Amino acid sequence: MNQAELCDAFMRISRGVRRWMGRAQRVSSPSLAKGALPLGMTLRETTLTDYVVLRLLEECAPAVKVFTFPAHLETQTGADLELWIADRRAWLGLRIQCKVLSPGGRFEGLHYRLRNGAYQTDQLIQAAQNAPGCLPVYLLFVGPGAGPATHWRCPSCRPVTRCPPTLHSAWGNWWISAYKVRQLRPAKGLPSLRPNIVPWHCVVCCPAQRSSGVTGISATALATIFQDDDIHVQAVSRPPRYVILPHEGQLSVAAEELAQLLEGRGMRHLVVLDVE
Repeated sequence: MNQAELCDAFMRISRGVRRWMGRAQRVSSPSLAKGALPLGMTLRETTLTDYVVLRLLEECAPAVKVFTFPAHLETQTGADLELWIADRRAWLGLRIQCKVLSPGGRFEGLHYRLRNGAYQTDQLIQAAQNAPGCLPVYLLFVGPGAGPATHWRCPSCRPVTRCPPTLHSAWGNWWISAYKVRQLRPAKGLPSLRPNIVPWHCVVCCPAQRSSGVTGISATALATIFQDDDIHVQAVSRPPRYVILPHEGQLSVAAEELAQLLEGRGMRHLVVLDVE
């Protein structure tokens, strides 16, 4: 899958999330409380995550493979999915936790704590650190009515690249570094997070990329999503075995081994995307 096709696919998916969140807001949801305002239908994080994964499968075929694991495994790491982007030379992983903006303009579950008292963010970061070539990131779902129209400007773009500012109100999917979420704790409101979020399609669409494929995508992610983080994660020549096994068609043959590999680092979805 070439960069232009990948860029178009990511843009369509982001618009789709925004569109579905807008539709949900138009659903009548009367409250029994006197004088309460209808807040529409609440789309859950899992619903929108499943939507994104299914759209990736649809938009990026045949260059994408999707694997889904038992939902209980997610509670061990706080990860909704892992997205691995691969070419003939390198692999880059994104360990992703998804959060949806509430009607009140806050990401209520952003600083969720697990039963053992640990923050989900810390679990996400630790799990990514145990997987070479993997970056911990949040995917934020933002719908209409999220505040005044503002523009996002890419920190790595120069005027010569002709990279126009991006209107926040056009997109539903936004990245933010898990390290930044930890640093901003306990902030949950969109205004507090907005200076640190990046449109999810920009990582694969960036006109300032000096190299193509995974190398270029990795450099763009580090220069935008992780620009203020002291991390040195780079794409790897071979991903972890829990990615290789299903990608090479050994999902059913190595079921027991996969269960052991996923224990303690499980995710709901694994998406492997081949690019040129």
